[in-house]
Amino acid sequence: MLAAAALVMAGLLGAARADIQFQTFENGPVSPLRSLENLVRLLQKEVTDIRKEVHTRMDTMKYELTCEIRNLKEALAKEREETNGKVDEVALQMSDVKKKVKRGLRRVGVQNDDIKGELRSQKAELFAVRNSVYDAREEVLDKGNLILRKVNATNGTLVCHITDLRSKLYKINNNLAFISDEHKRMMEVVSSLYGRNGAKNFGASPLPGAGGAETGGECNERLLPGCSYTPLDTHELGLDAVNKTFLNDSLGGIQRVASLGGSPDPDRVEKTWDSEDISPEETLFPTMPEDCNDDKRKYLEYPPMPRDCKDVFDLGFMEDGVYRIQPPGLSSREVYCDHHTAGGGWTVMVARRKLPRHISFNRSWHEYEVGFGDPSKEYWIGLKALHALTSGRPHQLRADMEDWEGNAAWASYSFFSVSGEEDKYRLKVSGYTGTAGDSLRHSHLQMFSTVDSDNDQENWGSCARGRGGGGWWWGRCACTQPTGQYRRGRYQGPERGVTWWHWKDSNYSLKSLVLKFRPLE
Repeated sequence: MLAAAALVMAGLLGAARADIQFQTFENGPVSPLRSLENLVRLLQKEVTDIRKEVHTRMDTMKYELTCEIRNLKEALAKEREETNGKVDEVALQMSDVKKKVKRGLRRVGVQNDDIKGELRSQKAELFAVRNSVYDAREEVLDKGNLILRKVNATNGTLVCHITDLRSKLYKINNNLAFISDEHKRMMEVVSSLYGRNGAKNFGASPLPGAGGAETGGECNERLLPGCSYTPLDTHELGLDAVNKTFLNDSLGGIQRVASLGGSPDPDRVEKTWDSEDISPEETLFPTMPEDCNDDKRKYLEYPPMPRDCKDVFDLGFMEDGVYRIQPPGLSSREVYCDHHTAGGGWTVMVARRKLPRHISFNRSWHEYEVGFGDPSKEYWIGLKALHALTSGRPHQLRADMEDWEGNAAWASYSFFSVSGEEDKYRLKVSGYTGTAGDSLRHSHLQMFSTVDSDNDQENWGSCARGRGGGGWWWGRCACTQPTGQYRRGRYQGPERGVTWWHWKDSNYSLKSLVLKFRPLE
């Protein structure tokens, strides 16, 4: 369309120039401005048609994009419904399996090898069902990721098309600038051929702006002749500022076009155009990225599985239990998640509970680094996992405890982090609130110690050896020991129980003590 408009403009300009040079005046003087005015009107009509076509294409693309987004949303909603149905079915199956296990245990008083084998098989089935749930969740995340990528690619294509339309509009403005310059030259030729009086007679037809400086006529900004620039009803497109600037290839930049009609203003200052000359309200289109084909997958990637129990909670799993997470930079592992205490999302780091059989916490440095135990019973999450989970963002710590008389207490710390192996996993904990007392105040800024790696601050010897072999951040040996020997209530002898000194003294071993942490909101 632009090429056709250029051919029409060139033909009309050639005819106008031929009329100026060779036309005879048999019936009186004939103004060449009338033919130029017709040319300008034709060009205005072409510009109007192009503008309508641009609007039509933009509306079509917006409608297509809206339909595509709607279809993608419907597909995603359908996938979510199917996944929810699968999850409910799996939950029902798990509930049925649990009921079967309980009925079997009630019927059989004495456990034998056959019952143990059946229980192992049912446990394996539960793990398989849970893994299938994780696989289904990851499949849904992958599909959602693909849908978001398609939407993002469609949006990038739309921006590229809009930018192409903007360049075409700029070319139209350049053509208008060329016509305006030709009009100015024709006016100068007419003035030089006929003089001032001849120019008045030659321009007897009421053309606004023709010889406006001599006749005192008003310049109509809606017509091109005699005006410094032409808005051409482009305000709704945000081109008012753009129409005032035209590309000047000979100068290698964008400059202001001088006044076309009347006496030139000597005070007019030519100025190079840049983005500061147009206000944000006058910008035609949003800023275009340098590469329309930029791969945006890096903004849409999902982790393979949750980092911690807070991510598990955010995914919609709100029941307490054992879940698989993957700390940053480490392999995946099972941890116990507390989703009912103080808003949920807690990752348990160490758990001591009343059980038929207890594990020993008298472990080596390596075992405390990697973790040990059963998350559903008693366990230690591992120093490497603690560092990986707490080093990326601020965390809070909570300790829940119960004595053998049925009393409960808690302690919360607003800041909690564990440094790396090079610093012996130094503990930072502060901001105490709660009912159990601040028994971790002396562990703040302490390095971790075990029976084979003594890093505590006590001068008399190793707190880990003296307190029964458990590892901890010892500041004072008698303050607290979640990793001590499991005993029942108050006892006599060395202080080696599971203790929280500021609630119950160091010769009272608690019934349960669970330390957990989660990211700050």
